[in-house]
Amino acid sequence: MKVKVIAIGNILMGDDGIGIAVAEKIKHELEEDNIEVIIGETDFNYCISMIEEGDYIFILDGAYYGKKPGEITLCPIREYKSFKKEYSQHNFGLLDLINLNYKDVEGYIVGIEISDVDFNLGLSEVLANNIHMISEKTINIVRSILKNRE
Repeated sequence: MKVKVIAIGNILMGDDGIGIAVAEKIKHELEEDNIEVIIGETDFNYCISMIEEGDYIFILDGAYYGKKPGEITLCPIREYKSFKKEYSQHNFGLLDLINLNYKDVEGYIVGIEISDVDFNLGLSEVLANNIHMISEKTINIVRSILKNRE
């Protein structure tokens, strides 16, 4: 089993790139823990090509669940349909591909609450000012989940 963090989002659409920004910030630290970090952006075919049967994955993405910007919502990838009322631009397509192609892949969606999605290179002020805290929370979540699986 390999553990992989897959960051998706569009960096040209403001906060939609939060998953990419966090992954870039924590990449070195996670790789020291033998966790592969994949910057997938909006290329789901690339993301799928990097997944293997038996992998344990964390998908980092900006999401809108009506919470405070920067808050993190976890959802097991096999249970994502229970979140139908909420919105995340990327999770639905990628998770459909995972469910179609892999029966033995488990993990979590790590949805990072967004503030503003618009044509803009860079994060909103609220996310940019809290990127360090969001990154630390993300590392702690990944490590905690993996520790509880041992």
